[in-house]
Amino acid sequence: MENLQKEINQYKKTASRAVKIALISCAITIIFAFLSLWILLNQITATANLTKNIRNLEQKILEISNSKME
Repeated sequence: MENLQKEINQYKKTASRAVKIALISCAITIIFAFLSLWILLNQITATANLTKNIRNLEQKILEISNSKME
């Protein structure tokens, strides 16, 4: 009977370690997911700013070329 209790305690310890490992893995995965989202949003913002700058430059070029033609 005592051996059975020791075995049950060992299984509980093993299960507890497994749960802790699973929770740590989930936390690390969530951290990497947030990091990936942050990088993605920064890339989208940078692309939007580049597009805006290109449009502004194109407009300025058109204005300059129109003023030279007159």
